[in-house]
Amino acid sequence: MKMTRKQWTIIILLGIADVVVLGGLITAMILTPRLTGMRIGAAGSPTPTPTQTLPPTWTPTPTSTPQPTPTRRPTSTPTPTRTPLTIPTFTPTPTPTPKPIEVVNGDFEQIMLSQVPGWETAAEINWDPGQPYDPYTSYARPIFKPADDPRRFINGTTLQIESQEYTKFKVTLYQTIEIEAGSRVQFEILSKAYADEGGIVVRVGIDPTGAPACQQGAWSDPALIDQSFGTVTLRSPTVTVREGGKVTICFFAEPQYPVAHKAAFFDDARLIVTPPSQ
Repeated sequence: MKMTRKQWTIIILLGIADVVVLGGLITAMILTPRLTGMRIGAAGSPTPTPTQTLPPTWTPTPTSTPQPTPTRRPTSTPTPTRTPLTIPTFTPTPTPTPKPIEVVNGDFEQIMLSQVPGWETAAEINWDPGQPYDPYTSYARPIFKPADDPRRFINGTTLQIESQEYTKFKVTLYQTIEIEAGSRVQFEILSKAYADEGGIVVRVGIDPTGAPACQQGAWSDPALIDQSFGTVTLRSPTVTVREGGKVTICFFAEPQYPVAHKAAFFDDARLIVTPPSQ
């Protein structure tokens, strides 16, 4: 179909109108951001308002406040130095040391048949050969001699006490010694025994008054010994020497039975002395 000139004219005009509209849109897009920035700049810079000048205000001079007088601290009084209390040192009284005192013929080096030098004898003798005899109540004269059997020796020479066969003996040997009054004393002696049957009764005593044969003395408990005991140490009780300053030491022996062979053996008699406290 062939278009007329009028139609061509309308199409051209519409094309021109489209170009003009399109150009306007492009121009608007370019100019819009610039206009917006100018508006914002104008809004951010307001016209400064003139500052109002105020009349000067009178400030009064501050009144000087006097500085308070400091309160003085109390003077510190020094604490007096304490004088240490002197406590006297207690010096204990030394304890007296017990000492052994040698007795006369305490080692029995001297022995005679009927006596022992340095020692007194107190024996019960109620029978002599040829007189009526009772094996339990008859006592013969004691016999003193050095021990002759080495098995009975104690320390060297040893005192042996015996009697006639099938008789008994009953004897006390004693010695009185001068010791300072107030001293504590104890007597001791070594002993052995032999008997075919039974044994030998032995004991020791001490008398603080110095009486003969320890008649008022203190005795140890009796000991029944025989050859199976070996050497036995006999000790008396400990006593205090009286005002007289004398003490008597004693040892005693008696067979249990009147057998043929029986004997008591003694050696190393000594007195243990503790001096009185000062």
